[in-house]
Amino acid sequence: MYTEDQAYREYLQDRPGLIQMSETEKRLYVSRPKVHKTDALQPCDMTPDDVDYEMSFPKSRKVLEIHGMNQESLEHFVRHYGDTYEFLHFFHCQKIADFSPLEDMPNLRDVNITWNNCATRLWDLSRNPRLMGLGIADAKKLTANGLPGLETGKSNLREVYVSGDIFNGYPMKDLNCFRGLTMLRHLHLNQIKPADKDTSFLDTLPVLEEFDFDPGMFTTEQIAYLCAKYPDLGGRFMGAWGVEYNTDTYIRVSGYRKPTLEIPKQQAALDKHVAKFNTLVEQYRAELKHQS
Repeated sequence: MYTEDQAYREYLQDRPGLIQMSETEKRLYVSRPKVHKTDALQPCDMTPDDVDYEMSFPKSRKVLEIHGMNQESLEHFVRHYGDTYEFLHFFHCQKIADFSPLEDMPNLRDVNITWNNCATRLWDLSRNPRLMGLGIADAKKLTANGLPGLETGKSNLREVYVSGDIFNGYPMKDLNCFRGLTMLRHLHLNQIKPADKDTSFLDTLPVLEEFDFDPGMFTTEQIAYLCAKYPDLGGRFMGAWGVEYNTDTYIRVSGYRKPTLEIPKQQAALDKHVAKFNTLVEQYRAELKHQS
């Protein structure tokens, strides 16, 4: 019997890594010379004719990174070329306000939207039964609105990534938009500032394996509580510390306004933080046991 685990493993195996600039067959953008307006939203002026011209060249029919598309060209692309695509990354497509045409792409498995400031909601994700991965970055309206439509992916989404831009944290009212995504295994939040940091939504994610967040999103006490309540839940800062800058030299202590330490130079300070953190975890674990 073909299981959900097998489907997810195949999705992870097939998912493309970073698309290289030289991989033109995996990129859709306006290659013909064009006079652009000085509008800050330009060049997001891909026309249906541009789509047809670019698609006349050899293109992957499975993976595509799309640059500068607007609403009209999105609808044209889906209508004429969308049937086979599984992995789409929309980059610098600010003028797309309605992503619902994606509902007519039955083979979609992963969608990333980076740099969009017009869309205010997602589409009906249940219309893409194979969709397992969703990434939203630098899309302030979507984030501020709490990602409406995300709940429609409760029966298929395995991974969700939400981020602000590289310089600014984006506000969200709370984290309840992730509530009830019963198939979710990995949740990644980067540069997100929820006003309400209640994490009870985690109780509704029965198969979640990894919860990644910025080290300063929660206090040290809140993170220790999460570690006590969800001992099997992984995550880069689901513990006393995490690695900064992808190097073992710098260690970031988990928690709001906690320091970055240079190791081994500041190992003693790290050991002190770890001991205090572990004490908190044991305290919360005892409290939770007593409550039950």
